[in-house]
Amino acid sequence: MLVTRKFSNILTPRTINSSVRSFQVCVMGGASEIGQAVSLMLRTEPAVSRLVIHDTWETAPGVVIELSHIPANSTLKGYVGEATMKRALDGSDLVLLVGGPLKTPGVSDKACLDANTEFVKTVSAEIGRLPKMPFVGVVAEPINSLVPMAAELMRNVGTFDGRKLFGVTTIDWIRAQTLFGTHHGMPPEDCFVPVICGHSDKTTVPLVSQARPGTNMTDTEIQKFVSQVRRYDEIVTLAKHGRSPSVSVAHGVHVFARAALAALGGRDAHVHAYIENNDLGTSYFSGLVQIDSNGVKEMTRYTDDISEYECQILEEALAQLRKDVAMGKKILEVD
Repeated sequence: MLVTRKFSNILTPRTINSSVRSFQVCVMGGASEIGQAVSLMLRTEPAVSRLVIHDTWETAPGVVIELSHIPANSTLKGYVGEATMKRALDGSDLVLLVGGPLKTPGVSDKACLDANTEFVKTVSAEIGRLPKMPFVGVVAEPINSLVPMAAELMRNVGTFDGRKLFGVTTIDWIRAQTLFGTHHGMPPEDCFVPVICGHSDKTTVPLVSQARPGTNMTDTEIQKFVSQVRRYDEIVTLAKHGRSPSVSVAHGVHVFARAALAALGGRDAHVHAYIENNDLGTSYFSGLVQIDSNGVKEMTRYTDDISEYECQILEEALAQLRKDVAMGKKILEVD
């Protein structure tokens, strides 16, 4: 179904207002590099009345102590170890899975999947046992495979609502938006570039043809732009001498969380996310998603005026995405 939206209607950090209601947010993997940054941003988020930090790392109590030094109207609670996972999740409205090793250039998606599988499996099983499923945002990589795996686990355990499970892909949109604005000498917040399909260097598809405002970029410039968006993890990691992007990713998670909390508070909102969707022959797909208090309402589709180049890379990306989804589900079959 084709849904046409103006980019000015999208919730951004500038346009999202705090919800009147307050919510409990649980950061699973809160002692990780990204987890600490996300927790810092959420510590003073007005819509968060209770922030819960969970990790299996022994440094987790220190992270909670540090966060407690920041003046905030929300309560703060920390848990350590798998045995405390259920207590950490109980009562949560939004759960963010940010733990596990970060994806770095030179490390295959399969190796990253193997490293993060146990973390996502354990948390997903506990979420599935909750009496009511919260909104769940998966940040751990590779999202293309881990989100389908999490969904199957929750279905098998008990409680599952596909409208409430999201792979957080906001960073893809932020990067495309910023690069597009920089190229045109415009404030990035006044630009919008749809980014669809998956969340990896082979499956991320920026649609310059659908950008707002419109552009007169040459074919060469467009191809360079797409390559930059896809390679930004590598670019940042090289600049950080081997350390993966974390600050910008954490900001993207914060933008996602604010929109999710606005939706839980009764407002229609938008997130950039990877969700269950088979419109293009895959069971999962990423893009701009309208959400409300029940979760996903609909995903924006861009079917008109897509360039020949975009059709080509989308077809290639879809082929890879199907493999990624299958890889995530296959792990459960082996187990």
